[in-house]
Amino acid sequence: MIAGARAALGFLTRIPVGRHDPDLDRAAPYFPLVGVVVGGVGLAAWWATEPLLGSLAAAVVAVLTTVIVTGALHEDGLADTADGLWGGSTAQRRLEIMRDSRLGSYGALALGGDLLLRVALLAPLGPADAARVLLAGHVIGRAAPLVLAAWTPGARADGQGARLGRLRPAGALFAAGTVLVAAVLVVLPAWWWAPVVLGAAAVPVLALRRAARRRIGGVTGDVMGAGVILTNLAVAAVVAGLA
Repeated sequence: MIAGARAALGFLTRIPVGRHDPDLDRAAPYFPLVGVVVGGVGLAAWWATEPLLGSLAAAVVAVLTTVIVTGALHEDGLADTADGLWGGSTAQRRLEIMRDSRLGSYGALALGGDLLLRVALLAPLGPADAARVLLAGHVIGRAAPLVLAAWTPGARADGQGARLGRLRPAGALFAAGTVLVAAVLVVLPAWWWAPVVLGAAAVPVLALRRAARRRIGGVTGDVMGAGVILTNLAVAAVVAGLA
């Protein structure tokens, strides 16, 4: 378990964890748990900044901190996915665009929209509600790649989409349990709203899966990164609305 958690943390963040096993099958069940760390780092930044600079600046700092601690891994996936899925005329051309390091118009719009919306959701909230939004979004969002990998073939034989396969029963149960606990805790004491939070998470995953299958034939690592971002955003919006 410790080796798997270290591998997940080393793969999804820039936090130094020393040498670790790069096996994604071992790391994947702990992806949602990494969201606790990322959300916690963002929340610490919010708490440190808000008394000094106000809620808007605190929201900006918190969002940027989560981007920095992950090395913009998922944001890069979102930008490449937006450019690729809507920037080419054939599946092969779309995959080529997704591997291009340059940022296109669709990618820039997707990145800007995501960052602005995340800041706008956090800015009006108090400490307790900011914690709910950050933790719920980052924990549940990191389950998106697991769902996409389980239900959708890889678009490339040599890509991250092909490396991350279907979880074993024990791993799937651990990841699902982490997500369920997060969904219930963030809406306590009104725990009956938890299905709404999980339903919000399902919408971008299903939409992204359909778009990826139709336009490039399956998922890639970039698509999975986009899934993290869009699911995080959907969950954060619902939790902020409930708050």
